[in-house]
Amino acid sequence: METIKKTRSSSIRWGILRRALLRNRNSHISDKQSQVEIESISRKTKHGFNLIPCQLLLDNNNINKQESQSDSRDCCMCYTLPIHGSPKLYLYQRTNSHADLNDFEICNRYRIDNTGLVCSWPLEDVLAYFRMSNADMFRSKRVLELGSGYGLAGLVVAATTEAVEVVISDGNPQVVDYIQHNIEANTGLFGDTNMKSMMLHWNQTEISNISNTFDVIIASDCTFFDEFHKDLVRITELLLRSTSPSEAIFFSPKRGDSLDKFVKEVEGRGLQYSLVENYNELVWKHHQKFMNGNELWANYEKRSLLPITN
Repeated sequence: METIKKTRSSSIRWGILRRALLRNRNSHISDKQSQVEIESISRKTKHGFNLIPCQLLLDNNNINKQESQSDSRDCCMCYTLPIHGSPKLYLYQRTNSHADLNDFEICNRYRIDNTGLVCSWPLEDVLAYFRMSNADMFRSKRVLELGSGYGLAGLVVAATTEAVEVVISDGNPQVVDYIQHNIEANTGLFGDTNMKSMMLHWNQTEISNISNTFDVIIASDCTFFDEFHKDLVRITELLLRSTSPSEAIFFSPKRGDSLDKFVKEVEGRGLQYSLVENYNELVWKHHQKFMNGNELWANYEKRSLLPITN
């Protein structure tokens, strides 16, 4: 471990990539060594706030899923929503160990990143829990989730808030396929709420069919990349209704100065905003526990991992 600490993160990442590409020809390479290195430099984490209980399902036959749709790359997570009746939400996603070069080819083709395929990120769980705890905010509203990944938050909104419509979007076509699959796997939960998946790039110029449409826009951890800030603010403003009260609610950690830069873009367009750090008693309780060195999340960092609403 001492050697790893002295090695630059960039060098470790390139080494991991090289071994991944050469693994078939060099089967003697230590997977254990790679895993130790990944855990030392990666923001991908198995930890989280764990506000919605979930478990990995080993028997996919328990789910209403066509056999022809099954894929050895995929796994199914079962979320038990902490509301009356304890309904279960099934989320299909990539297994932690699976990635292939085709993923990156698609990213290059569409000029997008691959983060939506990597895992369900901790802030998605926080966003989903907060939305479920504030159901009145979405009742009878049209809701859009941006950069949703596998769509946990949007699915929870549709299942628990009596929204008129929930559209779950991402810019990665592979991710959108998973979103649609997850919508179809949970159709019995949505009642009268209309559900849609959508491929949406924040720099799209032609969005006339959905502009001035949504009452509420939600997103988690979408302000990390500075180069996307301007487009993210622009498309959010275009998609929100201008004829009635509307709002965008972003859950974003500070991540260095990325959140500050995003807020400057918001200010530059003359939009009103507020930043709230302690917005939920349970989230704040978990945050304080992790900050005090709870062993369940030993490398927790407030600036990188505490979601702030804005």
